[in-house]
Amino acid sequence: MRVLDRKVVRELFASKGLLLAITSLIAVGVMCYIYMRSSYNNLNREKERYYDACRMADFWIDVKKVPLAELDLVADLPGVSEIRPRITFFATVDLERVAEPLNGMVFSLPDQRKPIINDIFLRRGSYFTDRRRNEVIVNDAFARKQGLFPGQWIHLILNNRREELFIVGTAMSSEFVYLVGPGTITPDPEHFGVFYLKQSYAEEVFNMDGAANQIVGVVAPSWRDRVDEILHRAELRLDDYGVVATTPRKDQPSNRFLSDEIRGLGTFANILPVIFLAVAAMVLNVLMTRLIDQQRTIIGTLKATGYSHAQIFWHFMKFGGLVGLCGGLVGLPMGYGMAEFITSIYRQFFEFPELHNHIYPELYLTALATSLGCALFGCWRGTRGALRLKPAEAMRPKPPVVGGRVWLEHFTAFWQRLSFGWRLVIRNLVRHKARTAVGVFAASMGAAILMCGFMLRMGIEYIIEFQFEKVLHSDVDLGFKDERGWDALQEVRKLPGVDYAEPTLEVSCEFSSGPYRRKGGITGLKAAARLTVPRDREAQAVRIQPVGLTMTRKMADLLHLEAGDTVLIKPIKGLQQTHAVQVVEIADSFMGLGVYADIDYLSRLIGEELAITGVQVQTNPDEQARAEMLKELKRLPALQSYNARTNTIKNLVETVVNTQSIFIGLLVIFAGVIFFSSLLNTSLIGLAERKREVATLRVLGYTEYQIGGYFLRESMMLDAIGTTLGLPLGYGLCLWLTTIYDTEMFRFPLVAPPAVWIGVIGLAIAFGLSAHVFVQREINKLDWRDALNVKE
Repeated sequence: MRVLDRKVVRELFASKGLLLAITSLIAVGVMCYIYMRSSYNNLNREKERYYDACRMADFWIDVKKVPLAELDLVADLPGVSEIRPRITFFATVDLERVAEPLNGMVFSLPDQRKPIINDIFLRRGSYFTDRRRNEVIVNDAFARKQGLFPGQWIHLILNNRREELFIVGTAMSSEFVYLVGPGTITPDPEHFGVFYLKQSYAEEVFNMDGAANQIVGVVAPSWRDRVDEILHRAELRLDDYGVVATTPRKDQPSNRFLSDEIRGLGTFANILPVIFLAVAAMVLNVLMTRLIDQQRTIIGTLKATGYSHAQIFWHFMKFGGLVGLCGGLVGLPMGYGMAEFITSIYRQFFEFPELHNHIYPELYLTALATSLGCALFGCWRGTRGALRLKPAEAMRPKPPVVGGRVWLEHFTAFWQRLSFGWRLVIRNLVRHKARTAVGVFAASMGAAILMCGFMLRMGIEYIIEFQFEKVLHSDVDLGFKDERGWDALQEVRKLPGVDYAEPTLEVSCEFSSGPYRRKGGITGLKAAARLTVPRDREAQAVRIQPVGLTMTRKMADLLHLEAGDTVLIKPIKGLQQTHAVQVVEIADSFMGLGVYADIDYLSRLIGEELAITGVQVQTNPDEQARAEMLKELKRLPALQSYNARTNTIKNLVETVVNTQSIFIGLLVIFAGVIFFSSLLNTSLIGLAERKREVATLRVLGYTEYQIGGYFLRESMMLDAIGTTLGLPLGYGLCLWLTTIYDTEMFRFPLVAPPAVWIGVIGLAIAFGLSAHVFVQREINKLDWRDALNVKE
């Protein structure tokens, strides 16, 4: 080993405490990059593979009923490569061991297995056989939750009849990677299942012989960006058959949730690693600057004995390179382990045949190269000083730093009120501007990460509170297959266990305002409704007016509308006439694109005297009465969906809130690493430079803990300034992330109660104090007599 290489090894061991902190920053940065990018690639790769295997459709067209002989109307459209007609209806699942009715959706499949659009992936059992007409393939997630397996019988309410079906297999489908039922936003396989029937049996049960009510299709690759144009032409051609809805793949609920998650993960992967590696590079720059100053005479001697500028430069660059290499090598396995953990969480959300964590060589090489690059950059910034030194000048000790007054001393009234200790602390911070700036930057980044994480968590909690405490007050929401009269409401009110019930009317419409168009639905509510109460930004109740629409802000923004503007609506069902309706109120919502109207007014718009499609219910808390109500609901043939408030909230807590807690915990750890490592480095570097000053204070009678108190004040000042800057920075970061997650299906509120600010400040103080424990230990170990000796 050459002389300079041995010198590098000695210096690495001599600065092991400082380097351990810097290495941890680099390691965490690499870990964040690896686990986020790996999770992103895992999801994206499996999504593309799964979509290709199942031949995922590019569009869905729902109609009332179209003869199979008329499908050329769609198949002949330019850009359409292939179509497939099928039958689909909502169903109610009646399991004897489950008290409440369960929601289901049925789809037809060919009687004989063949390649089709939106194919299934069998998990257990087999495809349909020729033994029975009433065979069914059950969604695998629902089957697992309910303990169903091939060979059992199951009862479904199909077309108002209770049918007994034989389970031949369980399967998955790319259409339901994110398995959400009607009226929910999180996967709920316990209460919602998908069922596949033979085409011949579905035609018989639903009276659809030689017809279908849904068309799925794929388009040519060159038309992938023009699916909306194809769907518009299809609507015109199928107008006689009652087009209910058209959905391009980008708007399909499961695909949209999955795509939004992948996009958000990719965004995070570009933020967190950059923060850690930037902090590491800046701290390493400060360390190298101190090392150069400390080894000034050694550098001069090396130059005088014949070592070139390049040899000395690369000698110090090796120092930084080894730090970056060590940090990267530690971060790689940590990143793989974290990616495995995060991927296991995604398996709970998304239904894939296989979702495994893979090693991506190009990703690992990029992460390692980035860690080396950041370390070398930080080292280069500090090493440049070594090249400027001439041998004769460098061999002399560095002249003392000129004292002089700092700029704060010009404020005499303020300065004179400060004690000796505070003057010492402030002078040191002001005179070492670069080191102070690095400490403040690191603390601000740590505080920003904490602030953003806490705000996202509070946002989730606020959504649950807003949606289920302020907007929705019903215990149970019932949905019917078709519009019903008010006799259906009276029937529900007479059920045992029902304390109060209100009607609702859901009408699917097309909204248009100038060039802007959106498909959505209007919810009809009774005047002064108690169980659904739209709210504004301040969470104040918004009254449903007798005439006009109350529109949520997101829908109004998409249509470029304000209160008082007029919007054109065309109901998809009933009298499909276009009406010009005034938007009288703007409400707020964090889920979906809600629009509300008075139920009597909405009934008249669709040509009905009084119509309802659902009932919201407040139930009696008595368990026996509730059991009787559930028993009666199972017998209601017109029931299409059943959603219990407790199930929805429980599912949100178990899936979203608990998962968020894990991610927030990780962010706290990451922020702690930034706070701890940066403050520890700053203090230890300051201690190494000021050993003589510390020793002098010991001679003057100051104790180790009094001296440590001065360093603690410096750390706390850096901590305080950085946290103060980081709080609004974190708020802005969260604001930016909420714009990324601001979709038609889900939106994050910007919530920052005092508890969030106090929590960030409290953790910042805790991390600063924990770092000082190690600094104090170094002060206690310092040999102050040796520090006072004059070095020749």
